[in-house]
Amino acid sequence: MSVIQRSRTFYGLALGEHLLVDAIRRGRVDELAAFVTRTGADFVLLGVERVSRTAPRPTAALSPSVSAAALIAATDDVGVFVTAVPHLDHPYNLARRLASLDHTSRGRVGWLTGVEDRSAPGNLASAGVWIDAGPSPAATTDAIHASRTLWESWPADTIRGRPHDVRFADSDRIVYADHRGVFDIAGPLNVPTPPQQKIPVAWWAQDGDDIVSAAEVSDIVVLDGSRVDRHGPAVRERALLFVADDPGATDVDGHIATVTDLDAGFAAWTRPTRPRGYRQRSLRATLRLPEPAQAPAHRRPVYPGAQN
Repeated sequence: MSVIQRSRTFYGLALGEHLLVDAIRRGRVDELAAFVTRTGADFVLLGVERVSRTAPRPTAALSPSVSAAALIAATDDVGVFVTAVPHLDHPYNLARRLASLDHTSRGRVGWLTGVEDRSAPGNLASAGVWIDAGPSPAATTDAIHASRTLWESWPADTIRGRPHDVRFADSDRIVYADHRGVFDIAGPLNVPTPPQQKIPVAWWAQDGDDIVSAAEVSDIVVLDGSRVDRHGPAVRERALLFVADDPGATDVDGHIATVTDLDAGFAAWTRPTRPRGYRQRSLRATLRLPEPAQAPAHRRPVYPGAQN
């Protein structure tokens, strides 16, 4: 198990869905970005309503990925966690979408997930879309493993990018994912390895079994304040622990405050001082997460012996 570095407390904003819809429809994205910057937040979370049972039920009026693309373009250094749940999103699709956003942001994207997507229509509330079984901690765990494997399947440094080079890529190094589990995925991903290699994963956990699974596989576990005393110590043995909307919570690694109104002011915390060298660091580096392990060698090549 990698050593977790705990250097300081991190701060994040869960931006309400209607706030994001309003910002995009009314051209207030720059105003929203300026608000985020003023708070000193390290990161924002988009689409929290999909995984938090205490949040208003989502309308699915706006994809978190669309919100992320808009906010990434309007900010320089804040991290952006995008909600995607394998209840509705196939791991291949969400791995591709997150990798694309990580390239766009130059390494500022995180993945927020959970077990159930509360935006699912009634007939799919307890059913699986891509698998026979319904949503479960096992399905989310497997989707995380599958996505991490897919992100390694097309190494970004295979793209040659040299003027007048007739070869686009060293394609003999592109490999199959060959993931087998709840989801069976051959791969490879059709997006090169993202800048962070393995995008940081946060799991918004709801109950005992869910929390155990989350701590075993994710980088960050998000809990509400009522669960911190009971589950916090065990979670922090394996992952970073962030607490939602409980500014008085102690023995946590990060605080998340929900924002639903830009005009109401902000008092969840005193603006934190960012460390030197903060700007343009990857989200993974900002959160002091361990470096990703090297991809396994000798995986099955997609184009053995190819020279193109």
